Amino acid sequence: MYQVHRRCPTDAIVSPTEIDAGKCISYLTIELKDALIPGEFHEKMEGWLFGCDICQDVCPWNRFSKPHAEPSFTPIPGILNLSLKEWEEMSEETFNQTFKNSPLKRAKWKGIQRNIKAIKLM
Repeated sequence: MYQVHRRCPTDAIVSPTEIDAGKCISYLTIELKDALIPGEFHEKMEGWLFGCDICQDVCPWNRFSKPHAEPSFTPIPGILNLSLKEWEEMSEETFNQTFKNSPLKRAKWKGIQRNIKAIKLM
C-alpha cells in the first residue's frame, strides 16, 4: 500500500499517513502566497493551474466513494474549455466576477497569474 505515494508528481505523499504539504501541488497553486512557485516544481506541476487531487484518485479509501448529485459542485460551464492564453488574458475584474462564488477565489487573480507563469516555464 505504501507504493501509492509514487504516483504523486511532486512526491508530497511521504507515507500512507504523511503528506509534505510544502510539496503538494494543491498547496503550491492555492495556498502559497509567495510571488513565485519554486522552480523545482514547475515541470512536476503537469499543467495543473489550480489544485491537483491526484492523491484523491490514488487513495485506497476512495474506492468506496460514490458519485454525487450535489448541484453546488457543478462546474462553471464558461470556463471548462478556456485555453491557457484565455486564462492569462483574463482581467482581474472578469476573474472576480466569474469566480465570486467559486473555490478559485482562494488563489485570487494574482495567484492564478503566478500559476500560469509556472506552467509556462515547464
